[in-house]
Amino acid sequence: MQFLLQDLSSFPPFAALLEAVKTNALPACGTGLSGVHKALFTAGLLRHDPEVPAALFLCGDEAEGQRVCEDLNHLGIPAEFYPARDLSFRDMEGVSREYEHQRLKVLSRLLSGEIICAVACVDAACQYTIPPKEQESRTLRLQPEQEISLDEVLSTLVRCGYTRAEQIDGEGQFSCRGGILDFFPPSGKYPVRMEFWGDVIDTVSSFDLTSQRRIESLPCVTLSPAAEVLIDDPSSLAQKIKKHASTLRGKQAPKAKEHLSACCEKLENGASLHCADTFLSLIYPEQATLFDYFSEDALVLFSDAAKQKERMRAAQWQWSEDCKALLEEGVLCRGLTEFSLSFSDALDSALRRRPVFLEAFVRGSNEVPLKTLVNVSARQLSPWSGSVSLLCEDLSAMLAVKSRCVVLAGSDKAAKTLADDLRDRNIPAYFSENPRSLAAGKVLVTAGVLTAGLEFPEHKLSVITYRHIPQTRTVKQFKKNGNAQELYSLSDLTVGDYVVHAVHGVGVFQGIHKLEMQGVTKDYIKVQYAKKDTLYVPVTQLDMVAKYIGPREDSLVKLNRLGSGDWQKSKTKVRHAVREMAKELIALYAKRMNAEGHAFSPDTEYQKDFESHFAYEETGDQLRCVQEIKEDMEQSAPMD
Repeated sequence: MQFLLQDLSSFPPFAALLEAVKTNALPACGTGLSGVHKALFTAGLLRHDPEVPAALFLCGDEAEGQRVCEDLNHLGIPAEFYPARDLSFRDMEGVSREYEHQRLKVLSRLLSGEIICAVACVDAACQYTIPPKEQESRTLRLQPEQEISLDEVLSTLVRCGYTRAEQIDGEGQFSCRGGILDFFPPSGKYPVRMEFWGDVIDTVSSFDLTSQRRIESLPCVTLSPAAEVLIDDPSSLAQKIKKHASTLRGKQAPKAKEHLSACCEKLENGASLHCADTFLSLIYPEQATLFDYFSEDALVLFSDAAKQKERMRAAQWQWSEDCKALLEEGVLCRGLTEFSLSFSDALDSALRRRPVFLEAFVRGSNEVPLKTLVNVSARQLSPWSGSVSLLCEDLSAMLAVKSRCVVLAGSDKAAKTLADDLRDRNIPAYFSENPRSLAAGKVLVTAGVLTAGLEFPEHKLSVITYRHIPQTRTVKQFKKNGNAQELYSLSDLTVGDYVVHAVHGVGVFQGIHKLEMQGVTKDYIKVQYAKKDTLYVPVTQLDMVAKYIGPREDSLVKLNRLGSGDWQKSKTKVRHAVREMAKELIALYAKRMNAEGHAFSPDTEYQKDFESHFAYEETGDQLRCVQEIKEDMEQSAPMD
C-alpha cells in the first residue's frame, strides 16, 4: 500500500510534521489522530525521511500496540511488538519465558535490521534488559561450510542461556545427538537443525517441532541469546552477592542474607540459578532499556502521552506494593529493587532522540515544551463488514463531495470481484494490482487490509477496509457480581486487565499460555497476584474468572495474595455487613409502616429474603457497595 504513503506526502499537516522532523524542529506534536492515523503517519515519516533509521512507537496499552503493529506491517514497515515481562525473583524452574523470548526476538531483529520499528507500552520500554553490546557479542551467525567445532557452538548455546533437553519442544532449548544439533532461537520462526562433518557445518535447515521433519534448507541462521539476564562467571557473581549481603542492616536483613546465601551456594556448586533477575544490577553494571537499541537519529513516537504517564504511574505503584511484600520475605533486599526507568527518565531518553507526540485530542498542556504543533482533521471509519449495498451507500456519499475513495478488499481475487460488483451497481470502481496514484471521482479497489478505515476530509481522501470479525464463542454464564463483569469469550480480556477469581480474588490478566501437564498440552489463563505470585486457570474454567469493574482509585487496585486468606476474609466481612444491613433496614421499614398505622412484624424468613436480594457474589470492594445501598435505602420512600 505504498500509494497511500506517497499520497500522504501532499497532505499539508503531514508535510508540516515531516518538515519538523527533517529540520529537527522537535519536539513536535500532531493532534486529531486515532490509532490507524498514527500508524499511517509513523509509516510516512519512516518512508519519506531517509535519515531516520528506525522508530520506537510507545502505545497506551497492549491492544493498541497490537493494532498499530499490524497496520505498520500492512503498510510495508517491518514492526514487532515488544511486551513487558514478569521478573523472576524466586528460584523456581517452572517459569514461563514466552514474553522474554518475544522481547529478545525484537532486540535481535532491531540489531540485525530485520525490523525498523518496535511497538511497546511505556512500562515495557522502561524495563531493564540485556545491553546492546552484550546482545551483539553473544550473537553468532552460522552457515553451511563454515568451519567451527560442535563443542564451540554448544558452549555458545550455554553462554547464551539455552537449556539442554533430550528433544526440544520450545524456544530457548537445544539438543545434541552425535553430529546433529537442534536448537530453537527466540528470533526464529522454526527450530534449526545443523549437521556437522568434523569441525565443519554440513547442512542447516529448519524443521517442524511436532513431526520432527525438515521444512527447508537455510542459507544461514542467527544464534541469539535466549535469556535477558546471563551469568558468565558464577563465582564472581557469588562474591558480589556476598559483598552486598554484608552491607545489609535492619529487621529484614537476616531473611535477606539467608536468601542471598542460598543463591551463592547454588552458584558456587555450579547449579542453575532461576532467580537471576534479582541480581540484574550486579550482572550488568550499566543498565540498558529498549531506548538504548535506538540511535540518536531514531524517532520516538508517544501515542497519547497522558495515558502513558498514567499507565507508568500505576505500574510503579503496583511494583512498590509488590516490593514491600518481597522485602518483608527477604526475597529482595535494599540495593536490589530497581528494575525500570521512571516516566521522566523515559522522556529524557526520548528527548535525546527525535520525539514526536501523536495525540487524539488537543491538550492544554504537554509533557515537554513543543516547537511544532500540527492540527489534523481526520476521522476513523469502522471496518466494512462485507455488505455490498451498505458499501455502495457509503461510497455514494463520499463521491458526492468529490472525495478520492479507496477500498481495501483483502486479497486480489476479492478486490477484482468487488470491483465488478460495484460497477454493476453504477459505482465508478476500478481494480488495480499495484496502484501509483488516486483518481478523483472514482473508487480504487485493491488488495490490502487495515485495522480500521480512515478519512481526511480536507485532503479529500477516504479509505474503507474490509476486516473479518469472527463470531465470539459463548461459554457458560456465571452469577453476576457487583464489581465484576461476566466473561463470555477470551476476546473480552486484554493483557493488563484486572480480573476476579471466585476463589483467589483480584489479580492481573497476563495472557493465554500453553502448558504441558502430565503429557497433555492445554491453554491456560495466566493471572498474576501480589508478590508476583502466578495462577494458571484452564480456559475450560473461564466461568471462575470475571473482569474487574469496581472502583479503581486512579487505576491503583490492590491485588490479593495467593494462599493468604485475605480474599476469604473480605468475603466474610461482606456477608456480615449484608446481614447487619438487612436487620437495620427491616427495622427502619417496620418503624415507617407502624408510624403510618400499618401493623408490621418482621420475621426471620423476611430477613433471609432481604439478605438474599442483596447478597450477590462478593468482590474485593463490595463493602463500599453495601454501604451505598444502605444509604440509598434509608433515604428512599417506604417499601410496598
